[in-house]
Amino acid sequence: MVEKTFYMYKVSNLLSISEIVTIHYQKLSKNYAFPEEKHNFWEMIYCDKNELYVHCDQGEVLLKKGEIIFLSPDEIHSVEGDNRTDANIFIVSFVCKSKTVSYFKGKKFLIPDNLRFLLVSIMSEAKNTFLIPDFNPNLAKLELRPEANLGGAQIIKNNLEELLIKLIRVETAKPSSSEIFVSKIENSNALEDEIIKILEQNIYSKVTLEQISNELHYGKTTICKTFSKKIGKSIISYYLELKIEESKKLIRENNSFSEIANLLRFDSLPHFTKTFKRITSMTPREYKTAYLPIKNMKHAVGKLPTA
Repeated sequence: MVEKTFYMYKVSNLLSISEIVTIHYQKLSKNYAFPEEKHNFWEMIYCDKNELYVHCDQGEVLLKKGEIIFLSPDEIHSVEGDNRTDANIFIVSFVCKSKTVSYFKGKKFLIPDNLRFLLVSIMSEAKNTFLIPDFNPNLAKLELRPEANLGGAQIIKNNLEELLIKLIRVETAKPSSSEIFVSKIENSNALEDEIIKILEQNIYSKVTLEQISNELHYGKTTICKTFSKKIGKSIISYYLELKIEESKKLIRENNSFSEIANLLRFDSLPHFTKTFKRITSMTPREYKTAYLPIKNMKHAVGKLPTA
């Protein structure tokens, strides 16, 4: 037997988060105002609805829907409404000693649609891992749920690190002007796989046929005909089915129907309800009602005394 020598590739951490301090998601009134504060850890604020003002080292910063701002350790800051509309915000505070994190000092980003799922995952994991009360700016310690998600804190950490690294990638990517584009898709068998990949990456956003066409460098007619022939349904139908499957998971995690409709970028709650019923033959509420007895039965069986 011939012995083969293997060489190990040592993985270095570009950016590593050591602690999650606080996590909040809350609707703020248009007249909301939180006084100045500072702390010895990083804080990121994401605006999920409408807009608000953040006062920090950069002055008064208007944070619009889909934008995120990073506040560095010991940076004095405050948050207030815009006096016009209520705002939904998502805040995560964390400790990171990596030098790379300094890239985010004083920066504001518009979160790309294909990265939004990471924020959703963080929110979902946090809700099922920690006891998070109604918005409490003075919350100083996260408490684990009695039946917390297995590895939930680690998933939050991993998703947050992935979000930060990919934001750096997006902001620093500079395509070469001399780069010659060569399509990765060399046959029709790969085409539908690439389309499905794009759809799966955009479950928490909206992607159009034109965007898919531009990304894959194929005409809309070609991608539609190829996909329909190979998969047996249209791209839009497949896309909506992916969203509805994801919505089932969010329903089981006890998210509200309106929140799910917003997260999955349906035009409205009625649009989400109508699409859900057309695909599953039941309304979201009927699905939830049918799921709960099964969930409760599993818990009951698990608690039965053994012989």
